[in-house]
Amino acid sequence: MTPFAFVHSTRRVAFAPGALSQLADLAKGRNAPAVILDPFFAGEPMRERLRGLLGAAARFHAVPAQEPDTAAVEACRAFLAEAPFDLCVVIGGGSAMDAAKVARMLVSNPGDIRALAGPQGVPMRPHPSLFVAVPTTAGTGSEVSESAVIGAEGESYKLIFRSPEMTPAVALLDPELAVSAPPSVTAASGFDAITHAVEAYTARTANPMTDPIAFAAVETLWHALPRAFEHPADLAARGACLVASAQAAIAFNSANLGLAHAISGALGALHHVAHGLGNALALPWTMAFNEPELGAKGRRLAALFGAPTAAAGLARLRERLGLDLSLDSVLPDSADLDAIAAGAARSGQVRVNPRTPSLDNIRAILETMRHPTAGSDPYPVA
Repeated sequence: MTPFAFVHSTRRVAFAPGALSQLADLAKGRNAPAVILDPFFAGEPMRERLRGLLGAAARFHAVPAQEPDTAAVEACRAFLAEAPFDLCVVIGGGSAMDAAKVARMLVSNPGDIRALAGPQGVPMRPHPSLFVAVPTTAGTGSEVSESAVIGAEGESYKLIFRSPEMTPAVALLDPELAVSAPPSVTAASGFDAITHAVEAYTARTANPMTDPIAFAAVETLWHALPRAFEHPADLAARGACLVASAQAAIAFNSANLGLAHAISGALGALHHVAHGLGNALALPWTMAFNEPELGAKGRRLAALFGAPTAAAGLARLRERLGLDLSLDSVLPDSADLDAIAAGAARSGQVRVNPRTPSLDNIRAILETMRHPTAGSDPYPVA
């Protein structure tokens, strides 16, 4: 057996409809809660509910309605630094969670935000507060991962932060909070989750600890994600997607990801393409490129999907979720595909992809991404 390391720094994952109410128990003995909210949940009804759970001393900050960048993190840092806090709660999607994770670390590690960035992680001093994450979408799995991705002006790739000190100690998975997500958000965030699961399962650094978790996440999302997309009030489907999203993140925290994430990261950094959408645009084509190296894992995924290849199954899922789009539809006319390819090639995820791509391979994949598949099998990219 090849040597490996498995890392998981979240101490507790709790799932239940209404799990948000568990904040009351977590707040006992703590007097200074700081709450970071997704803008969708930043209104007074949620704040009033949280005051009832956390106490009148709770302070609130809403992150911007966009993928997180350094400005959003600095604003969140300023909010947290206004007063001491012994409980930090973040409620929202991956953008809110990533911003909160980095901002909390900046309070205990003051200085330039870039000093904490590095894909392999840098040492970070812990913050003494209890950190609780409550995801409202099934996508990033940020509630159980020790990494965060933040945009930076002028960079061809987003800043990556990694430390076990950054991971929430408690993740509360409450499907009641997910039912309000519109279908487009459900689709894009869900495809992000299935990309995490598929890439963690097939990465070169996958291992016997991550494989069963990653495959379980793929299997659950394959069945539950279309139900959640087509029937938004289906609480069972929402719950299954939340659990699978967390499983996928636990797996990729050790197994890493792959080429689809490298491309999506460059698309987001250079042209602000939403991360889940970028993964949906890339994954069928990157898996078609990877097919010669997938072996038994590729056959197992294809059998689960009822398709000739894993790539074909993912193309069909993408179409069912309304994500079978052309890359051209999300890029400005001036977009330079060579620059996007170069940005993707710099990602560390390229090195763990099951098949090593050249810069020309990545450029060819970007060209194929200009063509929707209409649910048909993506043709192999040389």
